Amino acid sequence: MNGYINTMIKKLARGFVAGVAIFVILFSFSCSGNAGAGITSLPESEDIVEDETEIAGEELDIEKEVGKVSWKSSTPDEQWKDMEALPLFKDNGEKADVKVDLTSPVQEVDGFGGTFNEKGWEVLQLLTPEERDSVIKELFDPQEGAKFNICRVPIGANDYAINRYTLNETKNDFQMENFSIERDREYLIPYIKAALKYRPDLEIWGSAWTPPTWMKTSGTFDGGSMKDDPRIYEAYALYLARFVEEYRNEGIDIFAVAVQNEPFIERNYPTCLWTPQQFLTFIRDYMGPLFEERNVGAEIMLGTIQDDDYSAFPQTVLGDAKANSYVSLVGYQWSGLSSVAKTRNDYPDKKIMQTETECGNFYWESSYNPDFPPNDWEYGVHTWNKVKEYFDEGVNSYMLWNMVLDEEGKSIDAESPWPQNAAIVVNKNTKEVIYTPMFYAFKHFTYFVEPGAKYIKSSSIRADVISFLNPDGEVVIVIQNDTENPKNLSITTGEYRFNVTVPAMSWSTFVVPQPE
Repeated sequence: MNGYINTMIKKLARGFVAGVAIFVILFSFSCSGNAGAGITSLPESEDIVEDETEIAGEELDIEKEVGKVSWKSSTPDEQWKDMEALPLFKDNGEKADVKVDLTSPVQEVDGFGGTFNEKGWEVLQLLTPEERDSVIKELFDPQEGAKFNICRVPIGANDYAINRYTLNETKNDFQMENFSIERDREYLIPYIKAALKYRPDLEIWGSAWTPPTWMKTSGTFDGGSMKDDPRIYEAYALYLARFVEEYRNEGIDIFAVAVQNEPFIERNYPTCLWTPQQFLTFIRDYMGPLFEERNVGAEIMLGTIQDDDYSAFPQTVLGDAKANSYVSLVGYQWSGLSSVAKTRNDYPDKKIMQTETECGNFYWESSYNPDFPPNDWEYGVHTWNKVKEYFDEGVNSYMLWNMVLDEEGKSIDAESPWPQNAAIVVNKNTKEVIYTPMFYAFKHFTYFVEPGAKYIKSSSIRADVISFLNPDGEVVIVIQNDTENPKNLSITTGEYRFNVTVPAMSWSTFVVPQPE
């Protein structure tokens, strides 16, 4: 339709120019006072047409189509729909609804992914091998799937393990003689290897929810604090090193290790409290030196930090020169968002990861459902907003929490199992596989934004927007319309412009080519 309108405008303009040319000639003829003396003949009509075409082409060059913008859209009624490509024009300088700034690319994007949890692999076993493979392909395939390229694996049990365990429950085994990943060979390792089939370059990092119980003041899986004891620190550093080494023996490279998930949180599932000073002591004096000594080959993540106190873990650890030298990656989740920009500013050499997206169905809100997670469009909007917020603040990568769960989605909290949302749901009774709205909200980023892309600034008062510049020069613009009405938007990116009407309640991804 836009092409048709432009063609009609050009034809009208050409006719107008031709008419003006004839009028000027006739007017000059009549004003000369001598119809025969000054003019021997009128110009040929072909000459007029040729001249006015050149003029019209010059005048309307700004409306010449220079390329096509691809467009993918998702609404509550229809997800992942290919929309008609949009014509791309030279910018005409008019005010735009969305402006994408290509002049100052910011942080590099490392990628996207989620967490391998035991409960996910357990429910996938209810499917046929072909159905299970199809789900894995949807998550990891670099051509047709969501293209996940970075994922997390728990070191021992977390709140979505089948039950509680660590990799060494032999009390006071300081030399880790009884360390074993035998349990992981049943759930986590097959899960990871299924993903590696589609994504051999998948980057995997590990984090513990609890150290072995004999390293804690409580002597239990749930809650308690890490013992402040040099022998315990030495043993725990070896425990983490052995995890990396044993997984490598299974053909799985672990690129980074986080000391403790949410060290300020104590719950009725595997958790452990640490103080910031303990983190500093452990990384600086035990984990860092041991990883170097054994040539473990995995980076150390300062994480995963969920609280909003920048002066606690981030400044305490990174403010120490020796500890800082061992840390290459900082992981934030939940309220840790408030520390991202400060970390980016104070420690620009550190990569920053959003390590666990919020799970929704919050038990502290009136809408909480104690039986089932909603897995609804609203949660998809919530996740989309979190992705935008974290990249706006400066992260390099973004992780989902559970990639796959059953329809109940419950954690192993001993007092109040928490039903949490997931990207993909497998119904235990019907065996139906459901790709939730959140899956598509996230895929609108993961499918299009390539590793090595740069986050670029974009602004709008009429739409939620976030943009990236891919290594090949393509611009990826992701827009959310969370209102009940369509929106007509004019979008500028560098020297170019395009127009679109985004549907009500929708996510849209636009890929703007690099015009030749």
